[in-house]
Amino acid sequence: MKKLILIVLLLCLAGSIFWDEDILGTDPSETAAAEPVTEAPEERAVYVYVTGAVRKPGLYSFPGTVRIGEAVQSAGGAVPYADTAAINYAGEAGDGTHVHIPYNLEGIPAGSDEANGLININEADEKKLTELPGIGPAMAQRIMDYRNEHGAFKDCGELQQVKGIGAAKYKTIKDKVTV
Repeated sequence: MKKLILIVLLLCLAGSIFWDEDILGTDPSETAAAEPVTEAPEERAVYVYVTGAVRKPGLYSFPGTVRIGEAVQSAGGAVPYADTAAINYAGEAGDGTHVHIPYNLEGIPAGSDEANGLININEADEKKLTELPGIGPAMAQRIMDYRNEHGAFKDCGELQQVKGIGAAKYKTIKDKVTV
């Protein structure tokens, strides 16, 4: 009889183990792995495109949130004839922001270059640029467009990057311009 009780107990024990796994459908060791794991979110880079009256226009990357003033500083800062009042430097620049610093050519005092008969290609307006030999209104507009897109000319030779100003035309105006 003891053997029969022992067999029944073993069968009950085996049945309870089988019954628990079949009903629950999981192994107790699997439930611990099913708990959600939380991870810190990855910080995305913020890309800001800075153009206009800055020293080094271009695309800049920042590790997190950035202020417009920080983006302008990364671009070398604003040039002296920039219209800085038109921009809120304290504003936040989100990912994909285009910051354009406009030029302010109004009220810039005439420098000694003008007294020498030289035209500053970074400050001259269309009327002043047309005073150069071989430069008409269309070419003057191209020079100003280039300046607005790429920033201030770093040297007079950079004029040759403007479409329509080759080596020959540059040779006729190089002694009449300055930066």
